[in-house]
Amino acid sequence: MKAEFDLMISFRTPDGFKQCGQYFLGHDREFADSVFKRLAGDEDIMDSAVLHIDLVETSGSLPANIVTIGCKLSELSANCELVTRELFRKHAIREDET
Repeated sequence: MKAEFDLMISFRTPDGFKQCGQYFLGHDREFADSVFKRLAGDEDIMDSAVLHIDLVETSGSLPANIVTIGCKLSELSANCELVTRELFRKHAIREDET
């Protein structure tokens, strides 16, 4: 079974983090890594950040966090735009049309 890669978006609550969004990136580790590396945010501010984005690999039924960044709301907005654009490019645009 191929591994699946997702971006999980969560926000801090008094009871811990609550997931509020998810992007399915597919089965291509290279694509998932390349998208994640371009996201705005910082690994160093995770303790104080209100918003987190996790790159998660699921193999079989076991999810595992690969890396997490903390970000501000403005960065999350830019990140959602970037991820949506990259997924659109990957799935909706044929190479012979570019």
